[in-house]
Formats: sequence, C-alpha cells, structure tokens
Amino acid sequence: MSPQGAASKINMNSRCDVSKESDAKDDFVFECDRTFCPPEKLEHCPLLQLGLRQPRGDENLTHRLDNGLQSLKRTLKCPRSYKALFVDAAGTLIEASQSTQQVYHEIGLKYGVKLSEDEIAAKYKAAYGHPWCRFRMRYEDDGRLYWQRIVQEATGCKDPGLLEDLYQYYTTDKAWHIGDPDAEKALKAIRNAGIKVAVVSNFDTRLRPLMKLLGCYDWFDSIVVSAEVGVEKPNPEIFLIACKELGVKPEQVLHVGNDKTNDLVGATEAGCDSLLWGVEVVNFTEVAKKLGIKV
Repeated sequence: MSPQGAASKINMNSRCDVSKESDAKDDFVFECDRTFCPPEKLEHCPLLQLGLRQPRGDENLTHRLDNGLQSLKRTLKCPRSYKALFVDAAGTLIEASQSTQQVYHEIGLKYGVKLSEDEIAAKYKAAYGHPWCRFRMRYEDDGRLYWQRIVQEATGCKDPGLLEDLYQYYTTDKAWHIGDPDAEKALKAIRNAGIKVAVVSNFDTRLRPLMKLLGCYDWFDSIVVSAEVGVEKPNPEIFLIACKELGVKPEQVLHVGNDKTNDLVGATEAGCDSLLWGVEVVNFTEVAKKLGIKV
C-alpha cells in the first residue's frame, strides 16, 4: 500500500499499456479499466512486469510475487471493454448427446463392426490426431472426405453405408443438444448490452442447418464456419474474418471455447482474449459475468 493509503492508478488501453505508475517503496496496488484478464495472461501482464521491477529496499519482491501469483490472479483485475464475444460450437455451445465410441459401436454393429467401444475410442483418437489432419483442413465443404477416413480407421469398416449413416446421424437433434440450458437467456443479455456475438467453429457445412434445428441460429449476429471460409482454428485468420464480419478489432473480442490449442492459442495469436470452456467458465451466465453483464 502506498504511504497515502490510496491505490496508484494505472489507466490502460485494450492492450494493457501502463500509462502511470507509483514511485512508492511499498507494495504496488493497481487499478485499471479492464474488467477481466485471463489467468494464463497475468504472468505476462505489464502490471506484473511493473511490480517485478523491485522497489528500493525490497530485494524479495520478485520472490514474493512469484509465490503470490495465484493470489494476484484472484485479486488483480485488468478490465477491458469488449465489443464482441466469439463462441465455439461443438463442445461449447452444443454438446454430443452420446460419446463418439458409443454411436460408432451401435451403428457399426449393423455393418459387422466387432470392436468394443474402448477399442473404437482409441482408434478414433489416433485417427483424429494423425499428422494428415494437421497439414490440411479437416472440414472441407461437407467434410465427407475427412469423415470417411476417420470412420474407416476408427471402425475398420469401409462400407460406405456406415459413413452415410453416421454422417446423417450427426445432422439430427438426437445427436446434439444445447449444453447450457440458460444459454439463450445469457446470450440475449449480452447482445442487449451492446456486445455482438458470433460463433467461430471448425465444422463442416452441416453446422448452420444443425443450429437452426436446435433453435440457436438466431442467437448470433454472425456464424463463421471453417468449411465455408477456407481456414480453421488455430489459424488466427478465422478469428480475423469474424472480426471483420462484426466490425470489431481483435483486442475488443473475448473468445470462449473448449480446446486449448484451437481456441486459446488461436484466439490469442489473433489478438483476442480467450476463456477455456469447462475450466475458466462452465456456462454462459459466467461468461456474461466476465463481461460485466448481469443475467
């Protein structure tokens, strides 16, 4: 605390640039005009870097800041005025109603697939992580070429009927549901507060019809689908495309998704802030709260 007992104010723009700092010998106390700073970014926050420049007579400040980082993450606020929220689709907005291995096993039985659910799960994971997937887009157009390879490797079955049955299953509301029952209410509150909301998703051309079927299509100002724009997360370009569609700058965006690489890394490299769904937030009411909006 400063000798006067008042916080040293640091007014920051959207990139958290320090414009004023305290010369006090005691601990730094910060106030700024951002509402939220993701924990993974605090270690690189200019506010912390300011604190890491040890005040005179305090040789242990760096050590204390390192040990107290968790406390700082809970108490230090770096607000930012967001103008847009980006939301991932599968695994965030919508969730599969059954596990992949369960669906592949049940439908595969009719095509002679004898693998157990555990075996299918292991083969699916291996196929999904195959280097081939990292050198080209997964979801081109309707995605059938990609899913043909995944289905064949996961089940060992090359019968085109299995691919088609699985493909069609995932176009139905039996396969998917809205994960957060209060999503519509929360997203409406966010939009009513003047924040634009977009879906940014690695998905094939089934996404728009699926969202209409699930009744969530009109919850968003824009829907950016990798198969339609020709680029997929974590490539930052897909986030920049969404920014252009909404007329916002990357630093004015908060992105929420469930994949550390595709969502967190991709959004960060585009210049957006990000939250990991299921870890940092578990529903859209919490997302609204991070934006300073009461639902």
